[in-house]
Amino acid sequence: MKVKTISTENFVLTKMTAADGDKYFRLSNNDNVMKFVTGHALDRQESDKMLQTFLTEYGNDTFLGRYLIEGRSSGELIGTAKLDMDGSGVEIGYRIMEEHWGKGIATEIARGLISFARQTLNAKQVIAYVNVDNAASIRVLEKAGMVNAERIEDPDEVKFKFIFSPQKSVVKKTLGPLLMLIRKLYAVKKN
Repeated sequence: MKVKTISTENFVLTKMTAADGDKYFRLSNNDNVMKFVTGHALDRQESDKMLQTFLTEYGNDTFLGRYLIEGRSSGELIGTAKLDMDGSGVEIGYRIMEEHWGKGIATEIARGLISFARQTLNAKQVIAYVNVDNAASIRVLEKAGMVNAERIEDPDEVKFKFIFSPQKSVVKKTLGPLLMLIRKLYAVKKN
């Protein structure tokens, strides 16, 4: 059996197997990482049970499922990622180990997952869900070219549904510098 992998510039995402229990526990045994997932760190039994659930969702013959994120050159564990079916679209997700927060890693992973979902899986739509209080992940999804499309109030969580919008990304990249120039010219003229 060949294990599925996805690559970004700095990271390799390898589909998780039953042998990844120790690595998954390192990630899931952190209150801050799990805050918007379960609300608390998992003990080893809970972590193994969650991993087993992930492994039985899609099997090994598809790119859908859960991945370990590791440094391309270092092999260091960075976090986990997911590709799930959601209606006719593909849902992306990621969890990054706390010591790697604030380094742009989540944005690179989100962009890589979006690209992979669109190019390899031919997804008609790429979506992500994020808790309304998770400001860091909201910023990551926006930087990756996703837009907030809907607020969903589930019984156990209020979340936003983000959708990838390539048009918004192109407009933002094009108009952003132009608007900055106009603001600078206006400020100079005003003084």
